[in-house]
Amino acid sequence: MKNTHILAAAEAPARRTRPPRVNWRTLAPSVENLRTQGYSTRETARRLGLNVKTLEAHLRRHRLRHAIPLDRPDQVRRNCLNCDSAFVADGRFLRLCPECRAMFG
Repeated sequence: MKNTHILAAAEAPARRTRPPRVNWRTLAPSVENLRTQGYSTRETARRLGLNVKTLEAHLRRHRLRHAIPLDRPDQVRRNCLNCDSAFVADGRFLRLCPECRAMFG
């Protein structure tokens, strides 16, 4: 009777490990390409077929913050309210990208 727990432990099936859901080695060039083109995290995730939170977590873990580098401290990263493209606003009140401003202005 006291040997049954030893036999049960020895016959336990091996723990299954699942493969990673996202292969970041193959996606990294695509992510980097889209980010350097100025796409937002949401748009990058949509184009790659990923969940936005998955991509945000990956970028946060690897400290890859923003797609568009800022030149001056008064510049602000924005997404256009009309076309949802990423752009750098020269002032804090600008909400439309230059193309949409030209179209509406």
